Amino acid sequence: MDVVTLIVDAFIVLWVVAVVVGIVRAIRARPRRLAPLPVQTRNRFEVGWERISARFLYEPQWAIGEADSLVLALLSARGHPLDHARLPREMQQARHDAAAAANGRPRDRTEAMRQVLLQYRTVFEQMLGPKPRQTATGARPEVA
Repeated sequence: MDVVTLIVDAFIVLWVVAVVVGIVRAIRARPRRLAPLPVQTRNRFEVGWERISARFLYEPQWAIGEADSLVLALLSARGHPLDHARLPREMQQARHDAAAAANGRPRDRTEAMRQVLLQYRTVFEQMLGPKPRQTATGARPEVA
């Protein structure tokens, strides 16, 4: 074998490896199908969020911590990966902003925490999804 053949072979091997790595990354990065939530579980999460929202006025730092825990529990219930790199971008930003708000000036801290809670709310609503349609009691769903 001469040098040119070795270089061509090495180039082909590197190209094949790059294609395989690209395919693996694409498979990992594709959006997952999230598991649907049973109605009782959905209601439990909604009640939890209402409790957090109500306590924010009196204990904003507690509410931020609880919002993080509740959203993580919701992500877990839906089957979403929980490693930090795969969390929704808004949640990663909320965590970053929460740390910054905790170290901010007292006057600005409450507004910063309110913004963080709104970021968690965005993730919460996205992961909770739309409310299931209610059918009238006794009515049968239409079949097309």
